[in-house]
Amino acid sequence: MKVVKPTPITSANLVSSTATEAHSEWSSVTTYALNDRVILAAAGRIYQCIVDPNTNHPPASSPLYWIDVGPTNKWAMFDEKISTQSAQATALTVVIKPGYVNSLAVFGLEGATLAVTVRDGLSGPVVYTYTKDLDGTIIADWYQYYFESSVQLADVVLTDLPPYGDAHITVEVGSGGTAKCGILIAGTVYVLGDTQYGATASITDYSRKDTDALGVTTFVRRAYSKRMSASLMLPNSQLNKVQRVLADLRATPCAWLGTDSAGFEPLTMFGFYRDFSIDVAYPAQSYCSLEVEGLT
Repeated sequence: MKVVKPTPITSANLVSSTATEAHSEWSSVTTYALNDRVILAAAGRIYQCIVDPNTNHPPASSPLYWIDVGPTNKWAMFDEKISTQSAQATALTVVIKPGYVNSLAVFGLEGATLAVTVRDGLSGPVVYTYTKDLDGTIIADWYQYYFESSVQLADVVLTDLPPYGDAHITVEVGSGGTAKCGILIAGTVYVLGDTQYGATASITDYSRKDTDALGVTTFVRRAYSKRMSASLMLPNSQLNKVQRVLADLRATPCAWLGTDSAGFEPLTMFGFYRDFSIDVAYPAQSYCSLEVEGLT
């Protein structure tokens, strides 16, 4: 089990992004009508007009005139919600300079390929490259080969980046249509222990299912989040470190990687741990029970 503690991405370490905005910057001399939307690029937020007419009322400080409806396209992939995706036609490319990090995680991908390049400096030498085909279809027989629908590989976690102080990391999601990314984080990886067999993965569905007095059920499909429960084995020499790491990560959304083995995507998620307990079972080994809840 590994966890990646994210380094915050701000305007200071976001070098560039190809994500374009669908709305214009707010202007103090423009009169806005009901439901018009504007952005505040400096804040990275989208606002919607709720009063008509609306002139010279700054969105961030005028709640009677504007409502915050979410992050801008550029910043959507850097908030803490997978469901708010940055999107761009053909390819989405961002460059970040997060400082000393050794890991990168992306969630909520929609596209054909993922490419990661690390340079020592903006135009410095390439020190790391990674490419991934995002077709996650598993073919077991000839029927599935010809007729099975393709499956999108949505989550990728890399824990082998070389740590450079002036690292410039380029992430590109390629697509024949519209490339999307829900979350991108760079940070430091911590090894918590060896995930034991018997780990469980599930989801929490936030859809509505209402049945009326006549027995007719209606459905409103909404987002869902992952959940994971695992038992870890770790040497007692690492006991204090693991306890300190988890205590430090309380109420902190992180990337969680249940195993490095391929084919276990349900054990990879972006979220927070709900509970953990350590059982000092043997003189040299201990167990840690960990419950992780994903975010939508």
